[in-house]
Amino acid sequence: MKWLIPLSFAFLLLAGCGSTDKSYELCGYGDMLVLNGKGYVLLPVKKTLTLDGKAGVIKEKIGDEFHPEKDYTANHLKKGTDLYYVKDHGTYLIAKTSDERYLLYEEIEK
Repeated sequence: MKWLIPLSFAFLLLAGCGSTDKSYELCGYGDMLVLNGKGYVLLPVKKTLTLDGKAGVIKEKIGDEFHPEKDYTANHLKKGTDLYYVKDHGTYLIAKTSDERYLLYEEIEK
C-alpha cells in the first residue's frame, strides 16, 4: 500500500507531459522559441557577439508552460520581438526585446 501513493504521483507527473494540442507540447523547458523548424532555448550568459541580419519576428506568444513547435512562436517572448542571426555562430539567435535588451538563444540539439 505504501508504494501506491508514490506510484500514483509519478503517473500523474508523466501524464502531464503529454501533448494537449496539435501545435504545442505541455512540459516546462524554460524560455524557448522556434525558427525554421529548429528549437532554441535561452542561454543565461552574457557574451559580446555581432548581429548578422534579421532572422524574423515572433508572430505568436504561447503560455509559459508550453513547448513551442510552430515557426516564429515563443513561450516567453512577446509577439513582435525581433530575431537576429549571429555572425560566425550558426547555432545562436539574438532576440531584441521591446525594452532594448538582447537575449541569446542557442539551437537545441536533437
